[in-house]
Amino acid sequence: MLYGDKRYLLGRRDGGSDGLLFLGRYLALDGSSGSPVFLDVLKPHAILICGKRGYGKSYTMGTIIEEFARLPAGIRNNFSVIVVDTMGIFTCMGSPNLAEKKYLESEGLSPEGLNIKIFAPGIHTGRYDDVDALTFKIPSSSLSPYDYCELLGVDPLSPHGAVLAGAICSRNKFSIEDLIAEINSSDATDDVRSSLNGLLTMISAWDIFSADADYSQIMEPGSVNIIDLSGYGHEPGIKSCIVASLSRALYDIRVEARRKENTGYRRTPLVWMFIDEAHMFMDTGAGNVLINEWLRQGRQPGLSLVLATQRPSALGRDVLSQADMIICHRLTLRDDIEALEKARPSYVKEPVNEALSRLGAIRGAAVIVDDTTESYHVVKVRPRVSLHGGGEPIVRNVD
Repeated sequence: MLYGDKRYLLGRRDGGSDGLLFLGRYLALDGSSGSPVFLDVLKPHAILICGKRGYGKSYTMGTIIEEFARLPAGIRNNFSVIVVDTMGIFTCMGSPNLAEKKYLESEGLSPEGLNIKIFAPGIHTGRYDDVDALTFKIPSSSLSPYDYCELLGVDPLSPHGAVLAGAICSRNKFSIEDLIAEINSSDATDDVRSSLNGLLTMISAWDIFSADADYSQIMEPGSVNIIDLSGYGHEPGIKSCIVASLSRALYDIRVEARRKENTGYRRTPLVWMFIDEAHMFMDTGAGNVLINEWLRQGRQPGLSLVLATQRPSALGRDVLSQADMIICHRLTLRDDIEALEKARPSYVKEPVNEALSRLGAIRGAAVIVDDTTESYHVVKVRPRVSLHGGGEPIVRNVD
């Protein structure tokens, strides 16, 4: 790669050449590209990527994912990368980015399909033309009574909520069919039993719950795992429950693993979880887990979180204040700019709107605020080596 002598290193104060992801190049005032910019992965990080549609938010997330897949095996095998793909735009990373071949060559790169694993609910695994998707399920017992009430639209304090909670708490391990049987044998009224039966039958048809499911397949060292939830586009509640279950389980796995690592070597990989369209989860049970466990406590057990959103103002102050790095592409909505301005650290003297004005309309350009080095930079993200699925469709004349 054509890096030269000078470089910028984000997320790390000391030097070294191991565990670096090539993010892009410093963007000069005249629009030209300068020295390379790298991101540290030897330590856990919480990163927020934001920007309005079409200016590189998902592209940048994909670039970071690519860099994990391209790390030397000795470093890569310390990690498991898990991507919660809400729109199905990362599933094509197994194909090379031939459209930007010349641009890639200018960076000493070439189009490359990556070794990724795609997971989807059983009813959606047959939708991929050239990829054998693996079946993704969540343990039915991994959700709390409150999670189920949120999913089913049931008031936890209502008779329906009380009967549902009683059925869930009666067993340590269960399937949705077990819950239905438990409710049918309860002393609930016919109306409550009938309503809950219908709701539970509905979510059983989503083919996402299993009494025997676990997350061992996505915890293989060195793996890049894309969990495609785009098939649930009309059921945002199930996406929230999946993220809540997954994030809780991974937190528990890494907390237990960290205890063992204090007296031995690492058997369970560190986790980097990427969540696109993160704003849709913040006011749900999933948001509580991500904020309270991952953002506030995730460093010690070795959990890193990368959130991407078009609406940073919808994330809440907790997310903005807990992120140790913010990668901000072009924004124009006043609420979003003001939210970032309120979270602006003291070492960034330039107001957010002025910093963003330096980006102009350049796609892929971003202002990066790095808490570790207490610095900020204007960067042009490097071209993708794998195919980007987030571009807009183009109308062509077919005559």
